[in-house]
Amino acid sequence: MEARVSKLEAIAEATRDRLTGVETRLSIIERTMATKEDLHKEINAQTWKLVTFVCGFGSALVAAVYFIAKHTG
Repeated sequence: MEARVSKLEAIAEATRDRLTGVETRLSIIERTMATKEDLHKEINAQTWKLVTFVCGFGSALVAAVYFIAKHTG
């Protein structure tokens, strides 16, 4: 019976050490982890930047074609 108890105590000590390591790694991951809200905000901002660029570039192309058509031939 004593041998079993001492073996369980040794296992408990090892488990405690491993749990401490997991908690440490988890706290590091939590600080750098992005939430769904963070991802949503960044994707939304990126989408609007892309839409603005595409509309601006399209308008510039239309203006260039109009200028060329108006001032040639």
